[in-house]
Amino acid sequence: MKKRRPASIFFTSVLLIVLYFALFPYPLGKELVAKPVWAVSVVPAPSNSPAGGEPAPTAGPQGAFPFRLGDVFGYVEPDGTLLHVGHRLFQVALSRSGYINYARTGTDWIMRDPRGERVVSFSGDGYPLLSADGSRVLVVNSDLTGLAEVDRNGDPAWTRDFPAIMTSISIQRNFLLIGLLNGSLQLLNRSGALLYQGPPGPSRIPVIYGCAVTRDGSFIASVSGIGPQALTVLGQSGASYTVALRAGLSTDFRREVRMGFSPDSRYLFYEAGDAVGLVEPQGGRLSAVPLRGLFAGSAFLQDARIAAFAARDGQRVNISLVFPFLRTLGSESFPVGDMFLGSVDGQLLLGVGGRLLRVDVEAL
Repeated sequence: MKKRRPASIFFTSVLLIVLYFALFPYPLGKELVAKPVWAVSVVPAPSNSPAGGEPAPTAGPQGAFPFRLGDVFGYVEPDGTLLHVGHRLFQVALSRSGYINYARTGTDWIMRDPRGERVVSFSGDGYPLLSADGSRVLVVNSDLTGLAEVDRNGDPAWTRDFPAIMTSISIQRNFLLIGLLNGSLQLLNRSGALLYQGPPGPSRIPVIYGCAVTRDGSFIASVSGIGPQALTVLGQSGASYTVALRAGLSTDFRREVRMGFSPDSRYLFYEAGDAVGLVEPQGGRLSAVPLRGLFAGSAFLQDARIAAFAARDGQRVNISLVFPFLRTLGSESFPVGDMFLGSVDGQLLLGVGGRLLRVDVEAL
């Protein structure tokens, strides 16, 4: 026969369990909240003078962040101070350290700093292009079959011609990846020398629709081909590159595909129809973030811990914040025309309805 335990032992055990959870509750974690910090109206000045016609303030130690909202572009500091606001002519090449506002036709250009002050002038046949940090100034030939880089004095540093029309370019400080209409990828170093060349993979009609290279050149990626269309990621292997990942796509793009790596080179994102595709090249993981509309912009926040993606559906813009490969933090929809999505000090910089807003994602 089994010996029955006294009822007092049972109730004592229950009481101890209740006291344990009362005194040492399980931490449920903090909730992430998107908190608006400031909003400023974006109105171009009547000339190339700073916003509002006042003397240009000196950029603070935190630096300036570029934005473009429709035909309006400029620079803003983390506290919401507008350093410069201008109206684009035909197009504008933007970078962290300066911009080039250029007309449809012309062979002479001026690069200006975030306060609108002249930095350097140079000439070329085509259109100017800047790296994200502004350390590189390129000129794309008007027929899209050649490329040149100019130095900080505006003098030619190197030139290069290609056997086919360029369809996509990805610029980093020391690397330049170029996709061609003939289905070839060319990776160049800072001096314009060829580091790698080859097709990403077989296809009925070879053509590169999008390409991207990491900051350190460890991975290059492309969306290519017709029948089938494929995503290919190549990893550095010695002096060359080998296939790290290749996946068939259900898309059928006939235009340039937006794609790129996160600032820390950990994630690759690319247009995937009604979604944004995500790849972790090191681990080979793939994921997709559903979109309500067509892909319209991206930004990485808080040292690439959080990704922001925008999609346009008619006159509405939908913005989603996600932890890559984990979960969607939230989404919001805006009935606007022009829209901008970027980052300022690792937080969200959003342009909607003629206004520029900073939104901080915080744990509360």
